[in-house]
Amino acid sequence: MVRSAVQVCVRTRPTSLFAHQELGISPEERTVDVNIKKNPAMGVVNNIRENFHYKFDKIMHNSSQDTVYHECVSEVVRSVAQGYNGTVLVYGQTGAGKTYTMSGGTGNYKTRGSIPRALQEIFAEVNSRPDQAYTVKLSYLEIYNEALYDLLAPAGVVTDGSNDLQIIEDSKGGISVKGLTLAVAGSEEE
Repeated sequence: MVRSAVQVCVRTRPTSLFAHQELGISPEERTVDVNIKKNPAMGVVNNIRENFHYKFDKIMHNSSQDTVYHECVSEVVRSVAQGYNGTVLVYGQTGAGKTYTMSGGTGNYKTRGSIPRALQEIFAEVNSRPDQAYTVKLSYLEIYNEALYDLLAPAGVVTDGSNDLQIIEDSKGGISVKGLTLAVAGSEEE
């Protein structure tokens, strides 16, 4: 079972435009330091905070897809196989690599993302227990600019964010998305 209800993992991939002066990343200490220089135009009395220090459960700095999966996702998948609900949420600005992290690259098996790796692990677990009956149900939801998108909607269904998807809470406090496709998968290929 997952050690904590929520874990926060940060994946960074420095580019040539990476803000080395403003950001300090320490994977060993699991910290990110943000240093924002004061703007002299703000005057002599400038009480704006310059330094911010954040600590996370894990920092994946320039890490492979395999490392990200095993460090941040695999434990959630194993908990799902034990009967617990599990969610992996990816958040970041446009172009940060969310889709790549979750779906992966198409040209190389090693660059596949967390979703295909999780499906492989789930069905390997199901197939290793032939004495038990399992039903695997999948949903794939994108939230973009406060609009909900059903990424498993049947072909021909327009998913422009104006559909009838609604986040609801049931009488037991459970959260679900009304109208979201819940597809049954009998195998990894499906």
